[in-house]
Amino acid sequence: MNWVDLYMKYFGMTTLFGINLGFYITMFIVLVIVILMNVIEWNLKPKVEKK
Repeated sequence: MNWVDLYMKYFGMTTLFGINLGFYITMFIVLVIVILMNVIEWNLKPKVEKK
């Protein structure tokens, strides 16, 4: 399956502002990963040191 042809069929373009849409898709995936990592980090409980 050729993703570029499929995308071209539905949206009629393969670039946005002169940059390939694969770049934007990759940046979106990285953004989702970073947000998930932050949410997981913020929800961790701190370790309590025993004395």
